[in-house]
Amino acid sequence: MFWMVAAMVTTAGLFRHRVSFPKTGTKTKGSFSTIIPARNEEDNLKRLLPTLAESGEVIVVDDNSEDETAEVAERSGARVIRAPELPEGWMGKSWACHNGAKEASGETLIFLDADTWMEEEGTERIVRYVEDHDSLITVHPYHVMKSFPEKLSAVFHSVVYASTGITALGTKKGSSLGGFGPCLALPASLYRNLGGHEAIRGEVTEHLAFSRKAAEQGIPVKAFSGRGVLSMRMYPASFRAVTAGWAKSFASGAASASPWMTIWNVAWISSVFSFLARIPDIGWPSVIGYTFLSGWLARFWKDIGNFHIGDALLFPVHFLFFISLFTYSLASTFLLKQTTWKGRVIT
Repeated sequence: MFWMVAAMVTTAGLFRHRVSFPKTGTKTKGSFSTIIPARNEEDNLKRLLPTLAESGEVIVVDDNSEDETAEVAERSGARVIRAPELPEGWMGKSWACHNGAKEASGETLIFLDADTWMEEEGTERIVRYVEDHDSLITVHPYHVMKSFPEKLSAVFHSVVYASTGITALGTKKGSSLGGFGPCLALPASLYRNLGGHEAIRGEVTEHLAFSRKAAEQGIPVKAFSGRGVLSMRMYPASFRAVTAGWAKSFASGAASASPWMTIWNVAWISSVFSFLARIPDIGWPSVIGYTFLSGWLARFWKDIGNFHIGDALLFPVHFLFFISLFTYSLASTFLLKQTTWKGRVIT
């Protein structure tokens, strides 16, 4: 019974706050630029760029693509910049963002991954929030999934959200201890004052590091889900693609999480696994715990992706996949000392 109660308490405590993007106006006050680092992203750009067609300056930084990334961007009306050769000590994405920011003219900058798309008036809502609060924000796109392997991302997303500190009991709603990688938005003046991407050029989880740097200087840092604002389909509908994608940097990101949130996450995962292992001993009262966990996870997961109650009822499967892949990612990152992404080895 102890582990059942522990699993219920840690789940409810760690995912106390809802994370949806706040309601904002859609009329912006100043100019803004959207900067998209792109390496072999021709298919994703065909989906993203039409959602930005009437949304300020759009800059696509072609990071030595081997496909028609640049051509697709040009046909869509975006300004294309070809990133120079990657210097020693830089991560590819940060180098692309750095070169795009140098050319941007907007008063607000949005750094956006190519495998996302804006919902109607999503760009304007993000810019308006930055303008109203003069802060740095990161947005985790709402995850649109079309297959069961993609749904196995549930616990990974949960840990990512929890690691920022925006979900837990005892934290201020929206206030972040870290940040999300797919979307970073902030005033251009603040970006330059912080040293831009050059200040975090060697970081794998670049926008988490950038958010931490801002927070250390007393700058308001917020993080939200992109539900109704920004969406994504992270990986193709295959188990292999989902595995490779999450293995990219998850262990590195977990290692850089705050000690307090790491303790929260470890306590949560450990208590849930301990409860599941003891269900035969607990007997029928375990139905109470299982139902509570399924319901609470369904409540949280629906804010971050098109998860349904059936996905939450299968949460033991999600946890098993998480532990297996997290162990592999740790081995790749800390024993093999390398992870591969889009044809590059990142360390």
